[in-house]
Amino acid sequence: MQISEYELVRQVQGRHWWWLGREKIIETLVEKYIDTSVKLEIADVGCGFGANISMLRQYGDVTGLELNAEALDTVKSRWGDSVNTVNWQSPDPLAARFNFMLLADVLEHIPDDKEAVDWISEHLMDDGYTMITVPAHQFLWTQMDEVLHHHRRYTQETLLTLFDDRFEIVYCSYYNMLLFPVKVCFVMFDRLKQFLFPSAVKRSYNDVPPAFINSIFKQILLLESSFIRRGKLPFGISLVCLARKKASNTQSE
Repeated sequence: MQISEYELVRQVQGRHWWWLGREKIIETLVEKYIDTSVKLEIADVGCGFGANISMLRQYGDVTGLELNAEALDTVKSRWGDSVNTVNWQSPDPLAARFNFMLLADVLEHIPDDKEAVDWISEHLMDDGYTMITVPAHQFLWTQMDEVLHHHRRYTQETLLTLFDDRFEIVYCSYYNMLLFPVKVCFVMFDRLKQFLFPSAVKRSYNDVPPAFINSIFKQILLLESSFIRRGKLPFGISLVCLARKKASNTQSE
């Protein structure tokens, strides 16, 4: 993403409804489907400034993989040696293996997403889990996607086709469903603005909204996390997928 966006993310991720709501959804699925009584070896792939690290540390030892040096420095300054940090860019190989790998809105930034899933398989222990969140639906593409250097948005079908028989799909669902009409209105506004002002500087609109709106939107995603605990959502602005790597002997059968 653009350098200016890294700075914006650093400023807002601890307060913005989107980051806080996504974190709760990730936490909900980890606690429902993964045995957290056993300490996990966790990779936060594309960890950024560490939005999910505090939550992940409940479950085991965390390694943050990130390309941006400033983001890595922020993680180091906050958690010191308690969180391992690695300067990483897909598909750089690692010596370490993990039993839980999180890619929270990372896959859409990687040019070859199939290669990225192959990389996950190579670095995931047998019976280990990977959780991936991505933006949904190409028709929701806006200048935000361009500023953030997204290569694509996904449907459930296009996301699942990345996983072959090395993986079992444990859970896959859309989320951010209740705010779907708001997103559609924003897409219409974005396209009208680009038509009327084609030379205007593009923005991600990731600023924290007014406190009242920020609080309502956060509560909506927290409510959706309770829906997700009980089942799946039929549509939404984003997707979340949890997959388990099958044991080697199972794969060969």
